[in-house]
Amino acid sequence: MTQTQSQSQSRRPLLRIGSIAFLAGVVIAIVSTTIHPSSEDPANHLLVFAEYASDDSWIAVHIGQFAGGIMVFAGGFVALFRLLVQSGSSIASILAWIGLAVAIMTASAIAVLQAVDGITLKMAVDSWVAAPPEEKAITFRVAEGIRFIEYGTNSIFRILQGTLAIIFGVAIVKSKILSKWIGGAGVIIGAVTIYAGLEVAYLGFGGLTSIIGVSMIIYFIWVGILGGLMWRKSMSKGL
Repeated sequence: MTQTQSQSQSRRPLLRIGSIAFLAGVVIAIVSTTIHPSSEDPANHLLVFAEYASDDSWIAVHIGQFAGGIMVFAGGFVALFRLLVQSGSSIASILAWIGLAVAIMTASAIAVLQAVDGITLKMAVDSWVAAPPEEKAITFRVAEGIRFIEYGTNSIFRILQGTLAIIFGVAIVKSKILSKWIGGAGVIIGAVTIYAGLEVAYLGFGGLTSIIGVSMIIYFIWVGILGGLMWRKSMSKGL
């Protein structure tokens, strides 16, 4: 067996594993996010906390978002890392190693974010709603403090998420594993996502433009296309 044939056999399962992780993660994240209650202004804590407290699916939704995120960051990007390391490009390999470190940090950030937003905040707003009148003010302030922690973790998660797309985007451009355009798209989408993270850091969820929603949608699309391209590449006879 030649070295080229050996590389092709090792790349094929990585492409398929990465593709499945990307696509399944995106589907789970999108379904979970669609169910997420969002009828109230997130900057109006009185109204939005009441909405969160009345939602029985809140914890399950955020566990779903966590599961989808972990599949993308700890599954798809790790498989992509392995492929880029084997690409034969020293620049792509170095960037892939850096990207692996950022992927680990991003997966850790989404774990903290969903623990704060999906579990801790839910318990706090439930306590606020159930509190007697004389304790309403203090329990509300506790819930609001947790909300501010959510702003911080959400901001850092988005910045890491965007950085990850830029690093892997450049690595894809420098390698011959996938089409260069998907790498270039990752760089642009990563920059938009970082901007969204900075906006959360400075403004929270109040006074936001549509950049957060747009960045989330285009990131999902990019990851989904990336997964589709990896699957198509795995079926190629010329791999």
